[in-house]
Amino acid sequence: MIKYGVQIKRITIGENAITEAAGVIEAGGLVVFPSDTVYILAVDATNKPAVDKLLEFKNRWTGKAISVAVFGMRMALDYVNLTDNGINIYANLLPGPFTVVSEGKHRVAKGIEAENGSLGIRIPDNKWIMELVRLVGKPVTATSANLSGRTANYSVESFLRPLSKKKLAMIDMIVDAGKLPRNKPSTVIDATQPEIKILRRGDLITGNSRTLISKSERETEKVAEYLLKKIMNYELRITNSKPVVFGLSGDLGCGKTVFSKAIGKMVGVKEKINSPTFVIMNEYKINYELRITNYELRKFLHFDLYRLEDKYEFEEIKFLDQFGPSTGSELVACIEWPENMGEEYYKKLKSKSAYVTVNFRYIDEKTREIIFQLP
Repeated sequence: MIKYGVQIKRITIGENAITEAAGVIEAGGLVVFPSDTVYILAVDATNKPAVDKLLEFKNRWTGKAISVAVFGMRMALDYVNLTDNGINIYANLLPGPFTVVSEGKHRVAKGIEAENGSLGIRIPDNKWIMELVRLVGKPVTATSANLSGRTANYSVESFLRPLSKKKLAMIDMIVDAGKLPRNKPSTVIDATQPEIKILRRGDLITGNSRTLISKSERETEKVAEYLLKKIMNYELRITNSKPVVFGLSGDLGCGKTVFSKAIGKMVGVKEKINSPTFVIMNEYKINYELRITNYELRKFLHFDLYRLEDKYEFEEIKFLDQFGPSTGSELVACIEWPENMGEEYYKKLKSKSAYVTVNFRYIDEKTREIIFQLP
């Protein structure tokens, strides 16, 4: 593409684009790249000339931190020291839309760490960035593609619009994924101290390492989407053999059904998902054309156990048979009021599934605390 007489290489997202972008970054170039939140500016975070170029482009002074993306916690440990809080956050929230600030080891170029020596690290829930970082083999900057003080950009066009000829000439390559969903930039968590702090609120805000805060139905849906991706990636990586089950506890009206509907939509349920209070269970088939994930699922089960109390009632509906070995990882289920199962059924179900405990609690009229525990 050419603008103001400046020619910039612009390529559509794909495997070849990732390989080419990695080569540009390894050579010290500046690449505009799509992320799981917004478009970012990607350079090799250990390359001082490349970082200097990034800072000049952003009109940003040295000392104001630049976040970086890494491939996983093992790679992160080469560049930061993690507290117990940090380790818990990595284990329970990442990959996802979070930047975790920890004490840096000063192994990145000057201008990446903050003035106090801390470093913000991301493990994005985005296969393209993860592949890019893997190919580069070093942390890649994940700062939003904008000038300091300007809003984040969800399209290449909105990013390019305000740029001068001088700024355009500093861009070595653009990887274009079209218009991104309007997700907020990542939630920034300071994990350098015994008590974690939220430095910036994104779409999901955490109160501690296993807690997310929702202030609307849409945010509850985003929590569901985030946890589904996280547990499916975990399950496929570990065994690829168990159904995924979300056990949803909490007061009436606190978001359990909203959560369940979001899971159904993610996996490709075409029908309207209703609360199964009076029928105990609803079964939904998957429409592959509608699914938002790439997981090969066959059905979605939605239970409401509010009216069940005795063991014989669970035997009568052959509750545990729904999660037999034949279902494998082709089944996802949401169970509201799982506490009514009792300890015996709870233990048996956990042994048969990748079980995610999700508890909803009112903080105030509009705010819910969502506490989760992965297998």
